[in-house]
Amino acid sequence: MKRKILVPMFASVMAISSMTAVVNADEVKPAENIEDKTSQGAIDLDEYKEITYKKATVKDGVAVKIRNEGSVKLVAYTGDEFKVLATQGDWVEVSVGDEKGWIPSRYVDVESASAFVTEEKVNFRKESNTDSEIIEELTKGTELQVVEVQDEWIKVKNGEEEGYVNANYVSDEAPVIEEVVVEDQAINTVSTTQNSNSNIQTTNNVTNNTTNNATNNTSSNQNSSSSNKIEQSNTNVPAANTSLAQAVVNLAYSKIGSPYVWGAEGPNSFDCSGLTSYVYKNAAGISIPRSSSAQSTYGTTVSKANLQPGDLVFFGSGSVSHVGIYIGGGNMIHSPKPGETVKITSINSSYYTNRFITAKRVL
Repeated sequence: MKRKILVPMFASVMAISSMTAVVNADEVKPAENIEDKTSQGAIDLDEYKEITYKKATVKDGVAVKIRNEGSVKLVAYTGDEFKVLATQGDWVEVSVGDEKGWIPSRYVDVESASAFVTEEKVNFRKESNTDSEIIEELTKGTELQVVEVQDEWIKVKNGEEEGYVNANYVSDEAPVIEEVVVEDQAINTVSTTQNSNSNIQTTNNVTNNTTNNATNNTSSNQNSSSSNKIEQSNTNVPAANTSLAQAVVNLAYSKIGSPYVWGAEGPNSFDCSGLTSYVYKNAAGISIPRSSSAQSTYGTTVSKANLQPGDLVFFGSGSVSHVGIYIGGGNMIHSPKPGETVKITSINSSYYTNRFITAKRVL
């Protein structure tokens, strides 16, 4: 007997430009109209195709509900990215936190995702065999653009050069890399209290680190790849409102340890853009767009060298997919991914240096 797999029966799509206009459409035929003798609402597994190293990005101008067996898992907005798990007919199965969901293929652009080196040293070869010339030794955390997935090898681009890596030594999930510890009074104060159940106390020294940060961040900014960057410099940026910046940083500190939950925007759990929108609204009274990609178009662009506490910092592979709040000392507070909690991370680690796209000053 053939295995069957259930797909969602419909999706609701809203035009962002006119949020009052809601289109409800049947994306697949009703179960009783499907010619299947075993069960209603089922489609042959032959149509189900597993996919690796692909991502789905919600197209411009829509917000779409991601469903699984009729249950809404998440409302996705323009620019939101999801890991693709499979395709089936006109549907794309994506990863939604620790769960799975389906989204109509016409509302997303599916393209190659990145691969990350998971071992300390991995050979980047000219051809897909172990006798081939080694172009370079890649280090753990190196991000590669996937060109083609083969059985045991993956064709990738490292910068502008194409080659092959063994599929066993890369993953579509970035590996955990030891973070850079920055000696900074305000940061150290918080670090000593992260594991405590007591309220996290912050200091008023956070905004005093800006001058040193500009010097420390310049070299990292110069070494990062320019191909993915929206901007590199803007020297005519007004200084941030220090009182509002302090309020934003303090509230962000207080959320350290809160779990990442996809689609959550507080007060006790967050995804990345949910944290930033919550903090700005509740600390500064400023409403910013909900998705990271939309937030990256809001405010005044600042260079990495001119960051001040309270600025928003954006990361991704070619397009924005992650956001954090800069707190000084080369660090940000952010909600990274499922299974992790809101925490402090260096924006100068190799992973985030390579993925830095832009920064915005809203205050």
